[in-house]
Amino acid sequence: MIVIKSLHKFFLKITSYEITKRQRFILMSFFLTIVLFATQTVSENIRYQVMGLMVVSTVLLAIFALWGELAGIKYFLLLLLPIYFVAGASLFYFLLPVRWLTKVPYAFFFGISVYLLMLTSNIYNVAAIRTIALLRAAHAVGLLFSLIATFFLGNVLFSLHLPFYLIAGGVVAIVAPLYLVGLWSLELEDYISKRVFMYSLIFTLVTTQIGLVLSFWPIVSINGALVLATVMYVLLGLAQFNFENRLKTRIIWEHLSIAAIVFVIVLISTRWGG
Repeated sequence: MIVIKSLHKFFLKITSYEITKRQRFILMSFFLTIVLFATQTVSENIRYQVMGLMVVSTVLLAIFALWGELAGIKYFLLLLLPIYFVAGASLFYFLLPVRWLTKVPYAFFFGISVYLLMLTSNIYNVAAIRTIALLRAAHAVGLLFSLIATFFLGNVLFSLHLPFYLIAGGVVAIVAPLYLVGLWSLELEDYISKRVFMYSLIFTLVTTQIGLVLSFWPIVSINGALVLATVMYVLLGLAQFNFENRLKTRIIWEHLSIAAIVFVIVLISTRWGG
């Protein structure tokens, strides 16, 4: 009887929007993790439909979790990173070995990541209205999950062995929205500024050109994804310092040196022979 009363109170809180944001984030991450697990039990013919359900659920649950302060452009931008991460993580999940030893830790990582992403989106949401001390940490987390989403989606894209023009289109679809939300989070205005738009356009063009070059290489999918993520790290990292007026020559060389190391690793690990 006590359990029934407790459940009744809990569902009343949900329907009356009285649960806290953290509780909403936990519910969202738990639900999506369960759906991710379900993709291993359903037929392969409907796995992509289940993934579509995850994306739609992410949109609806994110709106519910952030409800109360969403307005204007934030309705669009604050949902991009969770959507892209969930889509990338669920697609990458299909590529993992069919072993519980691999699937369970990955699902745990997925659930924690969704929770952290929603915390980050909430910080952006609040910081757009008033100053908040956790904004710098949110930028770091946002950048990290932008890179992870790019890596997951890039790995899937290159594993399909598509023609070069489809690879280029796929790179645009992956990185353009992530650049947009990453750069917007550095300003947190109620609109997309001209500077954010131009930077996003240029960064997308640069990354797409690199992806186009990689489409002609005998490169394994994980290396292609690593290159895309590295390019995003360099460009968004330098942009953040530039937006904060802290960009120095030393910082530029540090980022470029990381890019050079990744390039050498990819170059060495590529099989150029037949």
